Amino acid sequence: MILAVDAYNLAADRRGMGRYVRQVLRGLETLRENDVRLVVRNKRAGESLTREFSYPLIEARDLRSNPPDAVWYPWNGMRFDAHAPAIATIYDPFAFTFPAKNFIARRREQQPILRAVREAKVITTISQWSAAELQAELGIDPGRMAVAPPAIEPFWHPVAPKRESPYVLFVAGPDERKNAGVLFEAFESAFEDDGVELVVAGELNRSDEAALARLHAKTSRVRPDDNELRTLYSGALAVAVPSLAEGFGLPAIEAMACGAPVIASDTAALPEACAGAAWLADPHDPIAWRDALRRIYVDAEARALIREAGLARAAAIDPIAPARILARLFDDLA
Repeated sequence: MILAVDAYNLAADRRGMGRYVRQVLRGLETLRENDVRLVVRNKRAGESLTREFSYPLIEARDLRSNPPDAVWYPWNGMRFDAHAPAIATIYDPFAFTFPAKNFIARRREQQPILRAVREAKVITTISQWSAAELQAELGIDPGRMAVAPPAIEPFWHPVAPKRESPYVLFVAGPDERKNAGVLFEAFESAFEDDGVELVVAGELNRSDEAALARLHAKTSRVRPDDNELRTLYSGALAVAVPSLAEGFGLPAIEAMACGAPVIASDTAALPEACAGAAWLADPHDPIAWRDALRRIYVDAEARALIREAGLARAAAIDPIAPARILARLFDDLA
């Protein structure tokens, strides 16, 4: 059986979706599912992928003349014709529940998803929560859906920290749903005079940048690569995930795998992903977040218990589970 995989974004995307697609492709290699083709915009642009994977490259136009047995679209929708039965992964409903304000950006995000809902034989997603939300938002028949949660790469494990002073790590994003403001308010209240640092990794939107600049508590900004992020996870007093909506919450699990206690929102897919191994707090309540941050700081026993629970949670995740699920779906289409 020949499986074609939409790899248009693979070379450039090293974060959420890119991590997930790599997990699946490496898992398929482990399962000896070798009849995979990576569909790229053009072979020259995709050349770097040949150093990362053993799979041959093809272009979308090749699907017409030499159709595969199935095509997997792992980038939130379908952007070219499959000429074969298709499986599409839609990670969450946020293109519709948190739509882009700009019409063109909104259309660019939503239209490939709507096409996948119309045309794909199977829709996969990454959590039971996302599956239920997608069914409710887009009217997808539950019989067409499957859940294949992310796994954890062996790369994510505890390493020697580089910072000696205590800090809380926040893996940020520019989306409003990342809920940075509540964390900033809570951190200011918890640690204005204690010397604990808030390390913000990644991008913020303009409003959150301004809010961060107004804090009197100690803060710093970093844009880490994966090696630096692993080190930051490993040394953190806690990793804070205050998001209002996550389709899974991979940074929380990466942090757990590196031995960091996690404080996460008690909403969307985060309770499912954390599976009882994180301190959960109401994302709308800065006082609850202040109290959680203080407790993690002053209570070494509680901190150790959460750390050990997180390590166990991460260790229990089968690294090739998503590949197993998708391989079974591919076989069912044959």
